[in-house]
Amino acid sequence: MDQLTLPAIYPLISALCVFFLGLFVFIKNPKKPLNFTFSLHALSISLWLFGTFMMFLNVDNYDMAIFWDRFIYGSVVFIPAFMYHFCLALTERRPNKLLYIAYALSIIFFFLSRTDYFVYDLFVYEWGVHTKAAFFHHIFLLYFTSYVVIWFFDVYRYYKELSSPFLKYQAKYFFAAFLILFTIGPTAYLPAYGISIYPFSYLSGLVFSIILAYAILKHRFMDTTVATGKVVTYLLTFLTIGFFGYAVSVLSSTFNISQSYQVISSAVLAGILFKPLFVAYENFSSRYLYYSFYSSQKILEELSGKLTKILDIDELADLTTKTIMDTMKLDRAVILLRDEETGKFDIKRNFGFKEENGISLVTDNFLTKHLKKTDKPLIYEELSLMISSTDKEMEKREIRKLQENMKRIEASLCNLLITKEKVVGMIVLGEKKSKDPYTDQDVKLIDSLCKQISVSVLNAKLYSQVEDLKNNLEERVEEQVKELKKAYKKLQRIDKAKTEFMSIVSHQLRTPLSIIKGHLSMVTEGVYDDDEGKKKKILQDVYDSNERLITLVNDVLNISRIQSGRVEISKEEVDMKEVTKKIVEKMKGSLNGKDVKLIFENPKEENLKTKADSSKIENALINLIDNAIKYTNQGEVRVSLRKEEDSLLVEIKDTGEGMNKEEIEKLFETFSRGDAGKKHWIQGAGLGLYIARQFIEMHDGKVWADSQGKGKGSQFYVTLPL
Repeated sequence: MDQLTLPAIYPLISALCVFFLGLFVFIKNPKKPLNFTFSLHALSISLWLFGTFMMFLNVDNYDMAIFWDRFIYGSVVFIPAFMYHFCLALTERRPNKLLYIAYALSIIFFFLSRTDYFVYDLFVYEWGVHTKAAFFHHIFLLYFTSYVVIWFFDVYRYYKELSSPFLKYQAKYFFAAFLILFTIGPTAYLPAYGISIYPFSYLSGLVFSIILAYAILKHRFMDTTVATGKVVTYLLTFLTIGFFGYAVSVLSSTFNISQSYQVISSAVLAGILFKPLFVAYENFSSRYLYYSFYSSQKILEELSGKLTKILDIDELADLTTKTIMDTMKLDRAVILLRDEETGKFDIKRNFGFKEENGISLVTDNFLTKHLKKTDKPLIYEELSLMISSTDKEMEKREIRKLQENMKRIEASLCNLLITKEKVVGMIVLGEKKSKDPYTDQDVKLIDSLCKQISVSVLNAKLYSQVEDLKNNLEERVEEQVKELKKAYKKLQRIDKAKTEFMSIVSHQLRTPLSIIKGHLSMVTEGVYDDDEGKKKKILQDVYDSNERLITLVNDVLNISRIQSGRVEISKEEVDMKEVTKKIVEKMKGSLNGKDVKLIFENPKEENLKTKADSSKIENALINLIDNAIKYTNQGEVRVSLRKEEDSLLVEIKDTGEGMNKEEIEKLFETFSRGDAGKKHWIQGAGLGLYIARQFIEMHDGKVWADSQGKGKGSQFYVTLPL
């Protein structure tokens, strides 16, 4: 028995480690499939190890040794099923046929393990004792090995599919832990086949627990960092107090102090030391286990109390950003507010982010839609899993784009500030100073904080608008009055122009109609029957008057179409050189013996083409050239054409009446006529230049006029895109 004492300790130590590890993971989140299945697996392993320990203690008692061995197999037969169930939870797959088969076989082997067809008799060797394997034990071992191979194959495939470095790092630890457990651990079956071996296999549970405990403590495996930090802090505190209590006991014994005084002294010492020790070990856990000790409820209550007193947006942004950074121990954070008019996000407060990297992700429409849809913070590590889980190529591209943006600006988490379906802003956070990922507690706290902040930001904005309205009400009223006065004056001008237009149109209609009526009356009465020359002149006057009527009616109809939006543009390739040259030649006939030259400067460039509706452009240029001819009694009207960067420029320059600034400003308005027009060209209705401007602007072009003043001529310019 003395020789068996040391090996017997191995399974006991491993059993305790695996059991408490499984219990710890289960307590953290019993409803989570990953935690629950791991706990079942850990329970079966710990029962195997504990039964082995009890079997070693009863090596001299045949019946008890057999009892404990059957106890061992009562849990060992379920290891493949629990192990594979954990594998499915780990790789996020649903239960399948292999799992159901595993549980069915485990139940069958459970009953067989009670019989001598599974194990029988005892094999006692130098370091322990084991039952001998029978026929069904061989079948069970094949079943066990098959599921171990399946487990490693599935986990390795899952590892290769992972794109998140963080998840891959986690996967390496549990892969290594299970590799040791299922390569060293199964050597415990060798004594069942009469092979003596030192029971180092029972240390596999200890190594398994250490590796997973490290993954849990440092790499948030199964998300147990919070519970771990608390357990470690309390454990270290109580161990230290126990040590001091033991020291008090030793000293009391040395100085013959009574036991009652020892108890009182220990209790007083524990009361004094507990709080400072707890705080000290809290700081230790925070530094070396990367755990942030905070109470979510306390943080929310404190921030809520402060937010209700703040209505200044800048102060509010400062408080919220610093609160999150201090609580989470972050290296960077930025709060952005959304402009209601443009929909863009503008940086309100930034700590640590490099603005030169461009925080472009916040204008990403996909991001805001995703955050509104999920209603929870988005963590950078989740993006890789989102890419692998979607079959939509467009969605994959959007997620990859978002992933690149977050990586470029070094963002780890982002969440909307939203209230009543209204997005008011966004919070973007960097990684923790400890490099530890965000825990479930962190994510829930950030989500709750954002909901509180959203309401406060909206209230602050409304308050700011009210204050602004209050402070600037008088100024705004004055501005509105000025705008109303301007609008009233504009209406007066329009009314005056319309009255003038009606007068002009009435006059323009009456004059040619009177001429036509008078001449036709004289012709019908036979006044000019004997004079063919006079008759021909009369008919020419009637024709000219009719042309004036047609022009006037066309102008009025064009304005009606323009103002009702019924003008259609049919663009085709137009050679402006040929069009302008043709118009100038045609317009020379309208000089009517004036001492005026109409000149076309033939451009050297050959390719002066544009996409345009030739009839509309011709109409506009004819109106402009005709206007120049009308108000030029002596000198010349010069038309030129040239390229200006990415456009064509038509210039019409005359030596006519000229204009002042006030006339130029009103020149292209409806029913507008300058003083020269009223004085020298009473036949005009003031519509031609307005129509010309509308037609040119329909072609994305521009028209404007210039003059050095009265009697100094005028220049008209037209630009059209090449």
